[in-house]
Amino acid sequence: MPRGWWLRQGHYFLYMVREFTALPLALWLIWLLFEIHRANHSRDYYPAASPAFIVFSIVCLGFALYHSITFLSLAGAIIHIKGVSSRMVVLSQFALWFVASAVVGSVLVLASR
Repeated sequence: MPRGWWLRQGHYFLYMVREFTALPLALWLIWLLFEIHRANHSRDYYPAASPAFIVFSIVCLGFALYHSITFLSLAGAIIHIKGVSSRMVVLSQFALWFVASAVVGSVLVLASR
């Protein structure tokens, strides 16, 4: 298989981009774990608020959203429920994602007060 096989067709390229999104997310999580470790073991700890960290976090958020949207969009092809259209399966997955995000966000906001 030649090196640039994934560049020849659009859906192969988008698949590879989706798979690549895991790398920056893993790096961000390692950075987060390092920051948690520093906060736990240092009395004079200040969270990372550098412009680089903020930009990297925003880029990672974009990758996470792309990965999540493409994954949930495939739910209709993966989950087959008798009498339920694949469109309803996909819409229910996005609705559950929205509800879970709202619940987690609410808990984080309330816990920070």
